[in-house]
This record gives sequence, C-alpha cells and structure tokens, in this order.
Amino acid sequence: MNVVKHRLIGLAVFGFMVSGSVLADPVSTMPKDALTVQKAMRLLQNQGYYDFRKIKIEHDENEIEVEARNKLGNKVEVELDLFSGQILTIEHD
Repeated sequence: MNVVKHRLIGLAVFGFMVSGSVLADPVSTMPKDALTVQKAMRLLQNQGYYDFRKIKIEHDENEIEVEARNKLGNKVEVELDLFSGQILTIEHD
C-alpha cells in the first residue's frame, strides 16, 4: 500500500511540474527592432489611412498586412515592411 501511495504522490508532483511549465508565459519571438501594431497604425494614420479592420503580422515574410480605408474612403490592403515601416504594396478591394 505504501508503494502505491508513494507512486501516486510522485505522479502528482510530476503532474504539477509539467502543468507549471505549460502555464508559463510564452516567450516573445518578435525582434526588438520590429514595428509594433500601434506604430504601424500610427504610420498609416499619418498618411491618411483609417478604419483599420484587420492587422496581421507575417513573421516569415517580415511584413505587416493591414486592411483599412485610404484617404478617398476606398478599402485597401496595405503591406508594410516589418522593420522599416515602408509601404511595400497597396491592393484596392
């Protein structure tokens, strides 16, 4: 009986250890010099874009994709360089 009790206690301790690592805060993979969503929005707002609907960071392509409206009120998808903030492409919907 004591052997079973010790094994159950050991399993419980192991379970808590494993669950603790699962609950840990995720490590940010965002490079320090990359634009934040707020900075990207500010850059676009300064150029007349507004009504931001979707903002997606594409780490593998080093881009930020933004769905918004341009100065004329047209729906557009703007792709920004993740590091410089330079507009790479603008697609009109």
